[in-house]
Amino acid sequence: MPKINTKQIKKMLFSDIELLLTNLNIDYEIMGDNIYSTCPVHEDSDNSRAFSLSTDKELWRCWTRDCHDTYGTDVFGLIQGVLSQQSGQDVGFKKALDFACTILNIDRKNITIDKEQEPDGFVKLVTMFSQSKKFVPTSTRNRYNLTHPSEYFLSRGFSEQTMLHFEIGDCYDKSSPMHHRAVIPIHNDDGTIVVAHIGRSTKEYRTPKFLFTKGFDKRHFLYNYHRAIGQASETSLLFVTEGQGDVWKLYESGITNAVSIFGKSLSEQQQRKIQQSGVTRLVILTDNDQAGRESKTQLCRQLGRMFKLEFPRLLRKDIGDMSVDQIKDTVLTQVRGAF
Repeated sequence: MPKINTKQIKKMLFSDIELLLTNLNIDYEIMGDNIYSTCPVHEDSDNSRAFSLSTDKELWRCWTRDCHDTYGTDVFGLIQGVLSQQSGQDVGFKKALDFACTILNIDRKNITIDKEQEPDGFVKLVTMFSQSKKFVPTSTRNRYNLTHPSEYFLSRGFSEQTMLHFEIGDCYDKSSPMHHRAVIPIHNDDGTIVVAHIGRSTKEYRTPKFLFTKGFDKRHFLYNYHRAIGQASETSLLFVTEGQGDVWKLYESGITNAVSIFGKSLSEQQQRKIQQSGVTRLVILTDNDQAGRESKTQLCRQLGRMFKLEFPRLLRKDIGDMSVDQIKDTVLTQVRGAF
């Protein structure tokens, strides 16, 4: 039998998309070139249009929790996301490919993998880092012509010192892709390179709300890791949050050993990074909502055997919405020896 590449596998899956969706146990409705469903990636989804899949563009999206940002928008990303949710642990590309081969009745030995389609492979990592060094400068200010500190985040209650410490600025350059966005730099593990940026829209009409530097794979990074690892190593403890604003608010409360995972889910790569950091305690501060509670359950499954986990109660939806006094009086009193 002739060799088949992964691009051909994608075409085969979309030529019989109902076969794939049935095998993934997804209940759906078809409207023209689009397929809609509750999101099969995050648990307890009750929005019947939370998930959409375009058979024309061959892409999918979760409109309520951006699950596609974690796994990728192509059909393999969909398979990875659904299998991860069903198994309770992060599923890689190879398992997704095995799943596709099984339902298509294709011998795995006859598959050739495109290098760009192997997100867990050495080639992808080398490519990602080499591209980062080419397109990312060591100064946030030079790349997007930013104004510091960010007026947008100052208006959200963060201090000027915090904005300067984390190098957050606003972009007013109309020629920039980050125009009308507050821009957040993301560093590599030792802080020597800015590998990407996140642009938070400062205008309601500016979409998407969060724009990442093209090509950035957040699964390989923990936000603020390079600043947090020193204190985390000394105390053997690390605070884990969902978003960057949570890290900033903890910093204002005296906590410097905090990172964010860019959302609700912890990737295999992020998990290995935490395992190799030498910490033994994790303070988990996911949001105080249904998604945050689901995230806690997932993190317990992933990390419970390796770390002592602590889940302080929050007074508000998330740490970023709490005042410094509230954090000190409620959250930090529940965690001893944390900072």
